[in-house]
Amino acid sequence: MPGMSRVRSTVSPQRIGLAGGALAVAALLLALPAAWGQQAAKPVIKIVATGGTIANMLEGRVPFEKVIEDIRKNYAETHKLLDGVKFEVVDILRQGSGSLSGANFLEIARTVNRVIQEPNVKGVIVTHGTSTSEDTAFFLHLLVKSDKPVVVANSQRRHGTVGNDGDKNFIDAVSVVLSPEAVGKGAMVVSNQTINSGREVLKTSVRPDAFVSGEHGILGIIEADRVDFYRAPTRRHTSRSEFDVNAITTLPKVEIVYAYFDADPALIKAAADGGAKGIVVNGFTTGGSPYATQQQNLQALADKGVAVVLTARGGMNNRIPLSAQNKFIEGDNFVAHKARILLQLALTKTSDPKEIQRIFNEY
Repeated sequence: MPGMSRVRSTVSPQRIGLAGGALAVAALLLALPAAWGQQAAKPVIKIVATGGTIANMLEGRVPFEKVIEDIRKNYAETHKLLDGVKFEVVDILRQGSGSLSGANFLEIARTVNRVIQEPNVKGVIVTHGTSTSEDTAFFLHLLVKSDKPVVVANSQRRHGTVGNDGDKNFIDAVSVVLSPEAVGKGAMVVSNQTINSGREVLKTSVRPDAFVSGEHGILGIIEADRVDFYRAPTRRHTSRSEFDVNAITTLPKVEIVYAYFDADPALIKAAADGGAKGIVVNGFTTGGSPYATQQQNLQALADKGVAVVLTARGGMNNRIPLSAQNKFIEGDNFVAHKARILLQLALTKTSDPKEIQRIFNEY
């Protein structure tokens, strides 16, 4: 171009090739730390281990690390899933869930609530016995202050025995925690390739298909290729719950009274004399009503400020209609033992029957 002198390059093609190669190597070296960081940044799943059949072998209970190790060793198809996750086990109990106490349930809830707050944690799996999986799941549904997935995984058959279902349930639980759709669904029980909400789930037998949710149905299913959710809980839970597990030291005493013909009302008096702050009536399916001989004693307790909650012995499919004339608290569609859990937590906040009724209406 006019006014500009030409400058001939003194760099040979060989030098250009060497320089380009050096730049490529430098770029690769700069990229390696990022690649190492990506490799290290696996999603973290906390396992809160509480014992149960899922971690029980013929020779006795084992650490859950041993269960994961055996699954990986025995089933090559699990490698991709397991190798893509970092597991951190918090071993707090090793016992059958049928012997857990209220203090144990609170300890499990506090532990889950604590570890799930860690920023790198994707979700929590609670390994648990089947006898009270539904109880723990409901406690977690009400007490964990996070939208991250919380999954209770269990087993009807011991690890390492013929037909063991626990290994599959655990692998499915991992898939559920990793599913973006699981966020905000509350606490769940995963078994037999199904996902049940902690609010509704019930154990109905000792078979692998024992966990069901009545007419409300499962939340979703786990198939070979993906996790599918078909519904979500609409009642208050987890991050929207008003209950604070860290503010609860003990659970109030609440007893369950069953309605049946010729029921002895002395059992109600015994519960009250024993310090019960609340009574749950597992009443007749028609409105949860108690037997005639129980009515007077229950009414007297309600007049004294004892919370009396009506449920239907027909199970989860039966909602108790609201009645302005009734001094008792209508227990919505809860079965008796889940109504007891909600009543215990309600009583940590209030003894006002109207407020307790609000809680049953909202949860």
